[in-house]
Amino acid sequence: MNDTPFPRPLPPPGGTICVVGAGFMGCVIATLYAHHGYAVVLCDMNAGMLDSFTERARPIAASFASEPAAIDAMLARVRPEASLSQAVKNAFLVHEAVQEVLETKQALFAELDALCPPQVVLATNTSSLLLSDIGARVQQRERLLGLHYITPGHIIRSIEIISADFTPPALIDWGRAFIESIDHVGVACGERPGFLINKIQFAMLTEIYRLMDEGIASRDDIDAAVRLSIGPRLALWGPLLTEDLIVSKTTALAVTDSLHRQTGDENYRGRPVLRELVEKGHLGAIKGQGWYRFDAPYGEIVQERDRQLTDLLEWLRERDPVGRLTPR
Repeated sequence: MNDTPFPRPLPPPGGTICVVGAGFMGCVIATLYAHHGYAVVLCDMNAGMLDSFTERARPIAASFASEPAAIDAMLARVRPEASLSQAVKNAFLVHEAVQEVLETKQALFAELDALCPPQVVLATNTSSLLLSDIGARVQQRERLLGLHYITPGHIIRSIEIISADFTPPALIDWGRAFIESIDHVGVACGERPGFLINKIQFAMLTEIYRLMDEGIASRDDIDAAVRLSIGPRLALWGPLLTEDLIVSKTTALAVTDSLHRQTGDENYRGRPVLRELVEKGHLGAIKGQGWYRFDAPYGEIVQERDRQLTDLLEWLRERDPVGRLTPR
């Protein structure tokens, strides 16, 4: 990986950001940036999309502010602009959110590369395309970065920071600093199909589709199983900390090996990273070390774990989110 320091300083408070693409995601991203005090230029060749921005963005802005005056002030920080050359003037960041078509993105980034000074960060919101493919026609690829929002992007706080072999580490750090400035959390990963979040998400969904195809479980039972077991634990702790808190690594490895023997599916074979933890005796919270290190006595960890999970499940029961979204 290129270790050349990225020359752009940290994101300037109140600086100008150009968002290219005024569709669904562009609308969300522009509104979020405006909420956090940035001046936003929203660019789209479709005049209708620009004309309808304020109407479409108002419900998004309402999630940040309740007073009409505050919402109006937020939306006023977004300036529509049809000309790309005009839109990128004075921007420290250009964030692309156009249709997910490789040729379209390649042509756009080649044009942005020619229009913008070298210190301007060129980011893509792609959800599936590789950064190296998108930047195939870009001369100054060291300023390319993936900043992928997860729908609904103004509420879901994690943003994927996608890098390629040509991405300087300092640009990833810059991305983290910028994302922190909008009260989100950057999660970095190298480019690969699915990146990080979709790779994990669709591993689960693909297995669920297979369960339904085979008639093993119903829609309602699958959703209830995840919602009342896996889901709350993942929401509180994520998958690796959850494993540390609830099961010994020896058991986790035994389960994966058993599934591999029964199914022949290589995806279930215990991975070297898990076997290494077992060999080191890093079995999880019960031993004070797993994926994470634990300093408190195991009994106290279990008590706090159970308290957090009970509180979340009670909160979910009281609000009945499923009943509010679907008919009885």
